[in-house]
Amino acid sequence: MNVSDRLSLPASRGQQPGRTRTAVLTVALLAGTLLGCSGGGHDPEARPTASYQESPPVRNGIETSQSTKDFHEYLASHEGSRYLTTVFIEVRIEGSGADLSGMIVTGLDQNLEDAGSPDLEKAKGLAKAFVAWRTEEFQDHGSVRVYNPALETMAAAAW
Repeated sequence: MNVSDRLSLPASRGQQPGRTRTAVLTVALLAGTLLGCSGGGHDPEARPTASYQESPPVRNGIETSQSTKDFHEYLASHEGSRYLTTVFIEVRIEGSGADLSGMIVTGLDQNLEDAGSPDLEKAKGLAKAFVAWRTEEFQDHGSVRVYNPALETMAAAAW
């Protein structure tokens, strides 16, 4: 029995006629609306609908690191990289001198695609912005890696 067959059955005891049909149509309409708004396309040039986040999100009550806050502020203050404030989660700076390294953990590439990820350009944009930030603000040298949620490297750069 499919959905259209069920809609033609008489209403169950205590149920008003047509109520099942209305409920099914409402659920179908809401599901279609949610799918249409989810941005499920894989256009690497697509930008998030929100222009940027004012401040980095707080995760599980964990204090946001100063490096994360500073990098977020840098991205938000530059028109070309402002949209990237919505895609990174945390920045870690480790080492010193010639061994300085940065790690950017993102929410990118949720499907963990090995090649052709629609988020690859955003990951490269984060690495490029990080290099610009460290060069402008600190005049130091090192390397940075951008990771997806499974901590697989999506992009890397040196500065």
